[in-house]
Parts: sequence; C-alpha cells; structure tokens
Amino acid sequence: MRERFKNGYVKLGVTVFVTGAALIVLYEMITHFDGLREDLDRVNTILSPFIFGLVMAYLLCPVYNATVRRVYKLTAVRWKTKRGALKFSRVIATVISLVVLIGVVGGLFAMVLPETIRSILGLVQVMPDRLNDLINWAENTFTAEKYPEVAEAFESLVAQARDSFVEWTQNEFLPRLGVYMTQISQGVIVTLKTLLNILIGIIICVYVLNSKELFKAQTKKIISATMNKERSDAVFEFAYFTNKTFGGFINGKLIDSAIIGVLCFILMSILNLPYTILVSTIIGVTNIIPFFGPFIGAIPSAIIICLVSPLQAVYFLIMVLVLQQFDGNILGPKILGGTTGLASFWVMFAIIVGGGLFGFLGMVLGVPVFAVFYYYTRKFITKKLVKKNLPTSTTAYEDFNKYDINRKDVL
Repeated sequence: MRERFKNGYVKLGVTVFVTGAALIVLYEMITHFDGLREDLDRVNTILSPFIFGLVMAYLLCPVYNATVRRVYKLTAVRWKTKRGALKFSRVIATVISLVVLIGVVGGLFAMVLPETIRSILGLVQVMPDRLNDLINWAENTFTAEKYPEVAEAFESLVAQARDSFVEWTQNEFLPRLGVYMTQISQGVIVTLKTLLNILIGIIICVYVLNSKELFKAQTKKIISATMNKERSDAVFEFAYFTNKTFGGFINGKLIDSAIIGVLCFILMSILNLPYTILVSTIIGVTNIIPFFGPFIGAIPSAIIICLVSPLQAVYFLIMVLVLQQFDGNILGPKILGGTTGLASFWVMFAIIVGGGLFGFLGMVLGVPVFAVFYYYTRKFITKKLVKKNLPTSTTAYEDFNKYDINRKDVL
C-alpha cells in the first residue's frame, strides 16, 4: 500500500479528491449558512454544561493543584499508603476549590447585585430631573428673543420626541405587550436552564479536576499510538505551549482586573464619587479586555456619574487615566510578564478581529489565540531561513535608505 501511494499519479489523484471534497464542503457551508448556524447553536446548547464545567475546572486548576501538593506533603508520611494520601488530598482540594468558586461568585453577587439595583433605581429617579434641568437650561439660554431660530428648533424637537413616544406607546408597546410578556417568560425559562447547566457544569468540573491526569494520559496514549515520535512530540509541545500561554494570560488577567477593580473602589470611596460598587465592577470586568478595556469601561461609567455631577465625572476620568497608567506600566507587566510575546499592534489586531467575529469572548481570548498562531508562524519562518542560511533576526531585513541613514548606525 505504501509503495502504491509513492506513485506520483496516486498522490495527484488523492490531492485532487481531497481538494474537491473540501471545496464541496465549503460550498455547502456557505449556501446553507443559516441552517449551519442553527445546528451550531443547538450543539452549543447541548454542550453548554460541559463548556461551563471545563471553564470552571480550568480556572480552578491552580487552586486544586496547590491544595493537592500542600495536603499530600502533610499527610503522605502519616497515611498508610501513598495512594490513600493522594485520594484524601484530592478530596480536600475538591472541597476547597468548590468553596473558592462559590465564595467568589456568591460574594460578587452579594456585593454587586444589591448595589447595582439601587444604582439603577437611582438613575431612573434622577433621569427625569436631569432632563428637566437640561430643558430649562436650554430654554433660559436660547430664549426666543436672543435666538429665535434655535428656540423654535428646540421646541419642535421636544414636541416631536413627545409625540413619537406617545405614538410608540399606543401603536407599538401596548399592542405588543403580550409578546413582551412571552419574551420575559422565555427569558425566565432560559435563566432557569442556565442555572441548571451551571449546576451540571459544577459536577462536570469536579470530575475533570479529579480525572485530568487520566484524560491527559489517555490523550497521550492515543497520540503516541497513531503518530510517529517526531509528530507526537510536536503535538505535545504545541499543547504545552498553548496551555502555558492561555493559562498565564487568563489567570494573570483575572488577577490584574480584580486588583484594578478593588483599587478603583478604594479611590472612588476616597474621592466620594457616586455609584462606587457599580462603576468599580464595570471597570474591573472590562479591564479583562486588553488595550480597549479601560475605554470600554470608563466611557459608560463617566456618563452615569455625569448624570449626578459633571465635575465628578471629570474627576473620575482623571482617576481612571492614572489607574490605567499604573496598570499598563507597572501592575500588568508584573503579573502578566511576557505571556503572549506580542507587540502592541498585534494585540490590537487580535482584539479587533476576535471581537468582530466572536464578541466579548473573542476580545478576551483573541490575544492568546493569536499569540499561539504568531509563535508557530515565527517558528516556521525561522526554520525555513535557517535551511537557506539566511539571518533569522528581523532587524537584519530593516532598510533605512529612504531616510539616507545607514542601518548599522541606528541599530
């Protein structure tokens, strides 16, 4: 069979067949994209408990591993068998990991949810007064005597907005009230299903934490059986590097964002700014997104504070600017280090493309995904250059002749 495959015509035939099959599959995916999306959504719904469980297990893995190490060292000498000590250590690590998970999630909800509700109710109460203040200011500033055209346009705009709201209420909101109630009911059902999936995900998380060595061994066994040593080593190296990149980036970014959220809370409390917990939560969560996170969180937060006091909103923006400078130049590099190895341009590129394709999740995971792609692309290019006896340093290919500068003088 191998001798037959070495024949050039057989290779060409297989290549043509595979290429044609790939084109057919691509054509079917493009022409039936809506159906494919529905199928993917259905698969995602079915697998959501496993996704929740795997994500929770991945995030809790450092806590679990550290607990197993500590408990095993304390109990290995006193336990009858080493295996028994390991089982006991895993039980304790599982309990502590679940306590950490429930404590963090429950603590966030206990602190953030009541304050968020109060903040939203406060905004609802403040909004009409602020609108009235804006209308009164505009009427007093742009009086009919001084600016008749502006005053007339403003009154027309207010009247049009009022009429549009009344028309929307009568023609859209009230007739579709039943539809809205149905959507609310569906939202409640989806919420209950999500909670059920999370509970199932916690069970899956426990299984994964206690069986990850077994799953890893089974995967290595399959890869070693189906590939030669060179390819299997390459796969193992790829898995190790990917895990190192994702783990270092995600865990580091979570710690960094938590610290920034706490610092934002402390600074806002010192400056006596409103909506402290709500805004600190927004800043902490959006800070998970590299590069654009500070702007995404600061702009809506500043608008919320501006409804109470425009001057306090200015103070807040200055505070966020100082806080993000501290994060970008001191805290972030200390925690994240060189986990991605990407330049700022490629970080921005990964965030924009990832966010455009997959939303918030793509903005968060786009950087480590692109970091892995960038690393192996650079590795492939370096290997090709070495074979051709060409320099592998990028600076060797820089050209400053258009500036009438000798490259050696600036390197």
